[in-house]
Amino acid sequence: MSKTAPVITTSNHGRVVFRARRPAALVVPLALVTEVAGVLFLLNGATIGWFVCAAPAFALVTTGLILRPTLELTREGLLQRQYPFSMLTRWEVIDGVGLTRAGNRLVLGYRLIAGIPPPRRQPAAALLRAAQRPFDGGYFVDSLAGEPDAILATVEAYRASAEMRASLPPAKR
Repeated sequence: MSKTAPVITTSNHGRVVFRARRPAALVVPLALVTEVAGVLFLLNGATIGWFVCAAPAFALVTTGLILRPTLELTREGLLQRQYPFSMLTRWEVIDGVGLTRAGNRLVLGYRLIAGIPPPRRQPAAALLRAAQRPFDGGYFVDSLAGEPDAILATVEAYRASAEMRASLPPAKR
């Protein structure tokens, strides 16, 4: 795989999904320390050691499968899934997309056509407004797995081609 190829998960249903990266540099050392503590509890005869050993595995599964945010391209638009909310931005209201830096974050921003209100309850939109960037909303592309330029190119290609969008599955919230 080339360096610029986006990390896309395409299931057998034709979905295009960009998943969030896992903060492995933080998670793995903490999990290892917790496992060592659990083993020490068990060696000293404390039954709580079983729960301490199970906690990192439970946390990794929960955050990796259930709570992991994604950006999904659907027939209707861009669907951001972040537990407990899903937010759909329809293709027909997006005027343009681009990468911008707001604060210390890299954002895949989008401009809405005139007359469409900006999104509510979207952290990237609030950050873009505070940084006075020319976008109405967006997604934190620096937290997604893959190269930001390749993700932008993929989103722009689907935005520009109605034929490509028609091959995507409908949005499921």
